[in-house]
Amino acid sequence: MTLESDFQSFLHDIEPSPSTIQEISTAQNAIREYLLGRGNSSAHYLDTYLSGSYAKHTSIRPASDDGHRDVDVIVETDYDIHSNSCSAITELRDALRKEGKYSTARLQHHSVGVTLSRLDIDIVPLAKYGDEYFIGSTKDESWKKTNPKGHLAWATTINQEHVGKFKPLVKIFKWWRHVNCPANRRWPKGITLEKIIADNLPDSASEYGDLVIEVMENIIDTLEREVESGRVPVVEDPVLAQNNLSDGYTNEDYRGFVEAIERALEIIQVTGSCNESWRKILGDRFPARDNALNSRLISQDQSLRNDALRAPHRKKAPWKFAVKKPGVNIIAKVIFPDGTIERISNDEKVIPKECEIEYGVLRPLSLAKCEVKWQVVNTGEEARRDGSLRGGFETANLSRGGRSERTKYKGLHYVQCFVLKKGYCVAYSKEFFIHVS
Repeated sequence: MTLESDFQSFLHDIEPSPSTIQEISTAQNAIREYLLGRGNSSAHYLDTYLSGSYAKHTSIRPASDDGHRDVDVIVETDYDIHSNSCSAITELRDALRKEGKYSTARLQHHSVGVTLSRLDIDIVPLAKYGDEYFIGSTKDESWKKTNPKGHLAWATTINQEHVGKFKPLVKIFKWWRHVNCPANRRWPKGITLEKIIADNLPDSASEYGDLVIEVMENIIDTLEREVESGRVPVVEDPVLAQNNLSDGYTNEDYRGFVEAIERALEIIQVTGSCNESWRKILGDRFPARDNALNSRLISQDQSLRNDALRAPHRKKAPWKFAVKKPGVNIIAKVIFPDGTIERISNDEKVIPKECEIEYGVLRPLSLAKCEVKWQVVNTGEEARRDGSLRGGFETANLSRGGRSERTKYKGLHYVQCFVLKKGYCVAYSKEFFIHVS
């Protein structure tokens, strides 16, 4: 099993079940047919369609503690923006209650809510003016521009531009939010969370673990300063530039969101991008894996690791540091002598000699063009006898700042990367260890 296959299994596990999809399909189709049916006394309803996460295919299974599914249905009407939007929403509620058909129908801020078994359906009436649509309010009776079909098209386009990885990433972050957001807090969700993710996607396709790390690093890079200044970050609507999706959120909402992402990245910094780390970040639904054999082998070398970090041939970094703690992560893949390729995590397993290891650095987009230096430290008797203990700094020899090395000597070895800008180290990683047999 690989970490990527763990993520694939996790994504499959957090998908809504086929029975849930069927239940939602039946319920929302019945409401839509009812509103457009001949027996309905209102002639205002022109068209209906599914919206939100189920329409975008970014929904996740319901939380086990409440079991409810949130479903959004749009109703296009013939109301104009000069009419009273509260009256329009009230009339929709009354139409749904007619003849006791949907007796749970109730007024909400922008919609009518209907509860059916474990479904919470939000039915949203829209007014039209020209080619634009508007959403109403029961609070101030006004209409505000909206574009739910535009959001659906935007999500599809972003997903296509990122080789089908955007929507799965949204699901991963939604589950992360579910696992980590306290009940009394309101972190970005829905279209706001989707836009934050889209704004912080890396340029190239990667495995899911790498993508989540890079998106998290980019989010910290773009939001942290605003949050620390006491402001609420502006998140621009992807199809209505004048709309700020952060309206309604507070600085405290975003502060908790950013701090939780920082905690997740700290876990990765300490234990690496491995199965154990992701179970801490994403919860027990992330598949468990038994690494007992490698763990036993590596734990026996704990004293060797401590000695390696204190190796006298390890050179001191010659740069001034603009940061006080690690802020980027190393990823690595092993190319075995027979051509087999395997991704490895920090200190994860024992590797044979005569392998090639390709190291990469996950860093925020703002640092993508910065220079990367690698410190390579060998230990052990074989490297010492051959005069190859090393410990200095090497330039990148792979694209995107990566470094290729070969496993020539038995022992414990490690690399560390440093991101440089204008003579300062602006980011660095923890040491990445390998055990060569």
